[in-house]
Amino acid sequence: MKIKHYFPVLVAALTFLHACKKDDNESLTPTTIGANPAAITGKYANGFFIANEGWYGHGSGDLHFYDYSADTLRLNVYAAENPGKTLGGSTNTLQFATVFRNKLYIVVKAGGPLVVTDAGTLVETARLTTTPDNDGHAFLGLDSTKGLLTTGGGVYPITLPGLVAGTKLPGINSYSGDMIKVGNYIFVHAQTEGIVAYNAATLTVARNFGVANLCFAQGKDGAVYAAKSDSLLRINPTTLARSAVKLPFTISSPWGAWRHSAITSSTTDSTIFIVRNNGFMGGTTLYRYVIGNTASLATPFITLPTGQYFYGAGAAYDKHNNTLVVTTINGPYSGSVNTVLRYNATTGALINSKVFNGWYFPAMPVFQP
Repeated sequence: MKIKHYFPVLVAALTFLHACKKDDNESLTPTTIGANPAAITGKYANGFFIANEGWYGHGSGDLHFYDYSADTLRLNVYAAENPGKTLGGSTNTLQFATVFRNKLYIVVKAGGPLVVTDAGTLVETARLTTTPDNDGHAFLGLDSTKGLLTTGGGVYPITLPGLVAGTKLPGINSYSGDMIKVGNYIFVHAQTEGIVAYNAATLTVARNFGVANLCFAQGKDGAVYAAKSDSLLRINPTTLARSAVKLPFTISSPWGAWRHSAITSSTTDSTIFIVRNNGFMGGTTLYRYVIGNTASLATPFITLPTGQYFYGAGAAYDKHNNTLVVTTINGPYSGSVNTVLRYNATTGALINSKVFNGWYFPAMPVFQP
């Protein structure tokens, strides 16, 4: 955990007001991102992963695996499947992972590698030891031969499967994080440039939407959602028109010690979920926006059990069983008691929870397609 970076960010937390132009608000066709050519098989096919940062200065991050059928949590499964290999060193932070075309892409920031494994067996198949800018953040797969990697200095194309980094894309030269591809556009979140939409075919800039704090989720209506300091932004991925809904709380800046954003969406209901954190101090409430109903934001949808705080991305939607998977620790900044909680994403009812002890610092849940 990079706790040494947190306090300056808290002091310099960004708050601002932003007015967005009127959107047409028509329904769109949701896009399937990262579709796999065949069903994933192997011992890790029936469940989800928890990517863990690792204990800064003491050891590297790793992955845990929640098995649906056994209702169990297996710890440090990457190390178990790859003897002698690690996901970076003690001063690197495993912050992001995603499954694309039957492969699990694991990004270790602050000097760590980009590692690829089979999604069903977790056996490593490729590694980019040194990432561009020596600081990889998030990976987005585009097709069988290319993907994108955000870094501490921009966005780079990555040739697949050999993991060769290309020339930085134009339009972004700052600390960059989450990405999403919807329709003909790729949306990238950057510290200075804000939300930048690239034409997916040419990888040239189509539009800049300004600074935002949480990015991205695709709603059931097909639109792309992100959060500014005081509002929830809706972007039409066909016309790039935008609109905004006022939030009853402030969204803190994510920059300084980047992590995957605490915003997610349901594929069952027309809902967007936002974790309310206090800067880099973990919060205790999660809000649900029912698309088109601003009153749904009036009160929290989920409040954590006493003594637990969101950590990392904090929450993610599992479409396989309509649940919200929540990761917590027993302190607002730090803690060695970790809990994975599963909530019904429609009702907010707690389904179950699993406690695992150790200085893991959970970064984000990672689901099979």
